[in-house]
Amino acid sequence: MIKTTPPTRLCSPRDYAAAILAEPSRERRIQLLERCPPEWREQAETHVKDAWARMQAYRRHREERHAAANERPPRASRPSDRHTNITNHPRSEPEVGNRHLAALRALVGDSHGN
Repeated sequence: MIKTTPPTRLCSPRDYAAAILAEPSRERRIQLLERCPPEWREQAETHVKDAWARMQAYRRHREERHAAANERPPRASRPSDRHTNITNHPRSEPEVGNRHLAALRALVGDSHGN
């Protein structure tokens, strides 16, 4: 069993606020606030409210980050979607290519004896 007791001496409003925030049970938090000296009570309440808001904002931030980490990325496009923009290149005719190569060889001179 975990005992949550405040420090031995609560000597400032900030100490009271820290003890109140560390206490898990609501009744015990109310008791700690009532034990706070009247001249410090308003300041201790302000510290508790400010710290509570920061804690809630941090918890929301962590939950949002956790949710974002578990999201799936968008679906990748299917192969059929990608092939629609490819231009249609007709195949070349080998006779035309061979004729051009023969013309180039004639210009250069056939040194290999072919």
